[in-house]
Amino acid sequence: MASSPSVSAAARSHMLAALLFFSAMTFVIGTLALLTRSGSLAGWIDRKNEESCRETRRLLLHRGWFQQPDELWIYDRAPKADYSKGGVYLLGASHVEYSTKLWELPPGIQTVVHNYGLPAANHRSESVLLRYLIEQRGLLKAGGEKSLVLFGIDYETAVYPCRSLPDKWTDVWVRHGCFTCDPQQGIREAPVNAISKSIEFEETFQAECIIQLLKISRQQLSRWLHHGAEPPRTLDPAQYVAQRRTDMGPDWKRKFAEDVQVLGETIDYLREQHVPIGVLRMPEGRWEQELPFGSEYWRQVAALCAEKHIPTYDWSGMLTDDEFADSGHPNIFGMEKIQSAFLEIARPFLSSNGILNDTDCPMVNSQSIAADGKP
Repeated sequence: MASSPSVSAAARSHMLAALLFFSAMTFVIGTLALLTRSGSLAGWIDRKNEESCRETRRLLLHRGWFQQPDELWIYDRAPKADYSKGGVYLLGASHVEYSTKLWELPPGIQTVVHNYGLPAANHRSESVLLRYLIEQRGLLKAGGEKSLVLFGIDYETAVYPCRSLPDKWTDVWVRHGCFTCDPQQGIREAPVNAISKSIEFEETFQAECIIQLLKISRQQLSRWLHHGAEPPRTLDPAQYVAQRRTDMGPDWKRKFAEDVQVLGETIDYLREQHVPIGVLRMPEGRWEQELPFGSEYWRQVAALCAEKHIPTYDWSGMLTDDEFADSGHPNIFGMEKIQSAFLEIARPFLSSNGILNDTDCPMVNSQSIAADGKP
């Protein structure tokens, strides 16, 4: 039986609608794919985010098209790292991760100075990370003596049991199924389907592109609503102090002693590889002066370092409160000051080991910072 003209017309309409929808989706996906491969767009977004952070004094996140800065490092920068010359490596938790803007340095410098801070890290996770980088990635390819490891410490790492890996830190590695991670086996690459991995990351990049563009739109709207400038963040020292007391609990001294012991074991492991080491006390807000934690933790760390002849740098007073984005992370102004101090340590090491010439090492772009964190 022949179909009626009305049924045929309806079928054609449905087919046309489906084709139009498919064409629109293809156009959108193709456009987003092109946008996420545009260096110009990425640079523009970075500039807009930095402009916003200078106004709001909030945390500056540099993550490319990934969801988090740690993903940018794990899936993009770490696989491309060249350890053949040696270099300087800064390790710690998120207070280290958000303490530098190394991506702004000349490309030749970026290859030999590295920030390997990751969220929720403790000294056990730092040990696991170092073993992964040394034993699987060839971190010491140039020789241990040409690789300076700097630990940026903060007593908050003792919140997490020092003999285990923090769940949040582990999640950074296992999130996309590309790695397995546990205290015994450490970090191991997991077999993944290359096609499914590419599709997943493409979806992530395109979604993040939309999020970033919407974020910039919100920033601009906020400026319009506040007469040309976004309002700055508000700090809450009283809440920070109360939260620190809750986090540390009554047995904080025992936690510190155990935590420092694990740090000592990691130092011993690096010493076996002939790696020079330094330990930095990261900047703290003035509200920390109301608490006993920072000074006691540093006392124990400093004693360990003195015993093992490790140089220490007390940067606790380096920043003003206005140079913090929140209770413990520096904002963009604090990042620039910390980076200057970091380069003051890195430059002589890189020069004396023939990794870079003096003319290749950038001069710090703000006032010189001494080892005690003061100009």
